[in-house]
Amino acid sequence: MKVWRNGETRTKIAEVRELDGKKAQVILEESPFHPSGGGQPGDTGELRGDGFRAAVRAAGKSKNTHETLLDLLLLEGAPRAGMEVTAVVDMARNWILSRMHTGQHLFSRLQENAHEGLETLKVNIGVDESVVYVRYDGALTWDSLFAAEEKTVNAIEADLPVESFLMSRNEAENIPELKAKWERIRDEKIRVVRVPGIDATACAGTHVARTGEIGDFLVTGFNGSAPDWEVRFTVQGKARVREYSRVMRRLLREVGCRADQLEDIFARQRSENNTLRQIADKVRAYISIPWDTCQAGGHPLYFAVLPGLTKELLSAPARNCVAEHPDSFCLVLLPFLSDTSANVPFPFILLRGAEVPVDLAGLAKKFPELQARGGGKGDWINGTTTQKSLSVWLDCLASHCRGF
Repeated sequence: MKVWRNGETRTKIAEVRELDGKKAQVILEESPFHPSGGGQPGDTGELRGDGFRAAVRAAGKSKNTHETLLDLLLLEGAPRAGMEVTAVVDMARNWILSRMHTGQHLFSRLQENAHEGLETLKVNIGVDESVVYVRYDGALTWDSLFAAEEKTVNAIEADLPVESFLMSRNEAENIPELKAKWERIRDEKIRVVRVPGIDATACAGTHVARTGEIGDFLVTGFNGSAPDWEVRFTVQGKARVREYSRVMRRLLREVGCRADQLEDIFARQRSENNTLRQIADKVRAYISIPWDTCQAGGHPLYFAVLPGLTKELLSAPARNCVAEHPDSFCLVLLPFLSDTSANVPFPFILLRGAEVPVDLAGLAKKFPELQARGGGKGDWINGTTTQKSLSVWLDCLASHCRGF
């Protein structure tokens, strides 16, 4: 396989598996595209031939032959067996995926070493951010993740060699420190990726040659609870830290505190919000809405415009209204107190009683003049709108009722 200096490869199309309109699947005689595997997506790029051009959207393994199968989006002409083509791999994307994957190897093994019983179940390697899925009966915390992050950064800065080599399954099984999901491995030849003194893993992905090439490793977030966790990271840490720093500096100015005080202030605010929520739950039962009434589509309409209040406070009183008046509609508009613009969306609630034979679910889409977005069911919808005119709501409801 001839590889040109700019990374382009001259080869032939060995087989066309599928051809449907602008989509095709092909196998090359010699393929420079790395297939998906080990949690890493396959390469992308382009194929070019005489009167032929196609975008390579994905590279995977053929189920029967295990050859590299390319998913194509046809841009010009059509592929045929025996056609000479130039294969162009998106090497910038391949490089970032290789850095991500190698960084994940270090981070996963260092986490496992620090927490007895912690197991990496699977990974999802991405271009901007990657995810590690972990099983651990203990608690993952920011402090424990920061510690693993620091060890990973130290390993990157040490610029250690990343060795990648093929060996037989029997040879690999005799390496005591090797991580491998043997139940998923069918090949007799296994690729082992090793960072001496830290990690050895059976892995089909691509990797860098030295840890120093990985970049700036940064844990960006985590979710879950014992035993199922997921941890997100990037190897473009400096750019992400600058982004977070801008957000943090804006927030600190608004709150008026030092960075080391922010967590305590947030915890107090959350506690106060929980207390207010509990109070609101108790108050809700005593709320009485000053309804105005008119007719909409032959049915009574109870409506109220209540600036500054929330849907959470008023949903129960609105439901009580249609329960007491099952032949009626109920409309609540909740513009913001500070809203001086006609284009600022505000919350709304619309309900119908059990005796009104109208399906409200499609109302917002049917009448764009409501300028409403949201969802619900046949007997209620809620969301946001910029439409404050009651007459527009009445006209739309009347028109909607005529369809039932």
